[in-house]
Amino acid sequence: MPRTAMPLAFLLLAACLGAAEVKTEPTTEDFRKDEPLSWHIAAATAPSYATATAHDPLFADKALWNDDARKAAYAKQVWPKTRVLVWAKPGTPAKDGWEAKYWLEDGKPATKPFDTDSDLVLPGGGGYMVSLSNGRKYQPSAFRHLTVGNGACVAGHFSVKGNLWVKAGGRVMYLDSAVGGGNTFWRFDNLSGGWNRRGNALVDHFHFKKDKEASTEFIGIFSSDDNWQFHSGTFIVAPQSEIGMGNRTAAVIDTDATVAIMSGGYLTRRSNCDWGTDLTVKGKLLAGLPERPLTSDARLGLGWKSKGLVLGTKGGGRSAGPDDYGMLVAEGGRIAVTTSDPAKARLLINCSKRDDDWGQAQAASRGTPLEGEPMIAKLKELPRLTDIVIMGQVDWSGICLDDILLGGIQVKAKPALQGRDAPSFGSRNAGKPEDLFTLIK
Repeated sequence: MPRTAMPLAFLLLAACLGAAEVKTEPTTEDFRKDEPLSWHIAAATAPSYATATAHDPLFADKALWNDDARKAAYAKQVWPKTRVLVWAKPGTPAKDGWEAKYWLEDGKPATKPFDTDSDLVLPGGGGYMVSLSNGRKYQPSAFRHLTVGNGACVAGHFSVKGNLWVKAGGRVMYLDSAVGGGNTFWRFDNLSGGWNRRGNALVDHFHFKKDKEASTEFIGIFSSDDNWQFHSGTFIVAPQSEIGMGNRTAAVIDTDATVAIMSGGYLTRRSNCDWGTDLTVKGKLLAGLPERPLTSDARLGLGWKSKGLVLGTKGGGRSAGPDDYGMLVAEGGRIAVTTSDPAKARLLINCSKRDDDWGQAQAASRGTPLEGEPMIAKLKELPRLTDIVIMGQVDWSGICLDDILLGGIQVKAKPALQGRDAPSFGSRNAGKPEDLFTLIK
């Protein structure tokens, strides 16, 4: 891994000990101060809300879907007719919900269980939990579309290959992966208040492995305890939506995968990943799409990097070091922005400023407690800055960089700093724009 920027990074961190102001992660309101209540949350009061489902979303209803949503690929997807099974007794839980005895099909008791092409509906009605698999992790898709009504909770390690609509008051647990073909939506209509409440925690390790030409757009606030792995297909962070990753596994956008962040969308670590690279881009990381360019800022939040200066003891085999980066754009990887105005609608790449390290430090150190580390007392005063290594391609127009270490962007060739094709810069970088870049030798 390139190491040319490390001396500068160490000098900056040492110089700033005791001087940097630490801020907490912005809430939804902080990030989007002037925006009204998200359209999908407001839709819960619409007259047709209770009857709309993942298999019959009623896209033409403007009270349920806004204009941008109707432009999305999932709104144009045509699905073949299939079996629709409805939970027979809303409010009644079951640990073996895959059995046919719990379901109605065409208003009559189902005679056989659902299969991988079935659509499932769990209507609202009291608080009840239904397990739809036997708990085996990362199993093949159990069904196609899934609707979860108010008070219902679907549990058990499973996959969904179609649309997912978790209505206001609904919940899913241990949803492992999105798979299969077609262009789909996953919609979560509960207002969490931003990362203070994390949104809908799907599972520990979430795997996105749609067919290469397929896509899923995530509408709402979703998180995972560990990470999201992007194996294949196009993963879309919908407008005004947020995806948060834990810090126990490093995330990768693989060669056959694309991640696109839309206007007002936010992809971030919800806890700091000091011991490893937050995000590796082997495929594509996009902001906006050709048919839906950005009209407001999208954001990528990376963890802050101590470069091994503080968390030097090994925690469960994980040790922070100088080769841990905010993001690595690998050979063949690409970042690009499609925007209506590169000066006003940008991809903002900055530091998420999550500080869970302080609360987790002693637990992570296990056999080597950190109380004796002379710099631990300074942990909260370290600058919350991040860095990037670029071995692949970055189209700089429409990108805004902030919270970057001095010399913290390692590149094969430095970008132009003026003109339409140049990036822009925030006010919290560690130095002037020309001092943020260093050449890989």
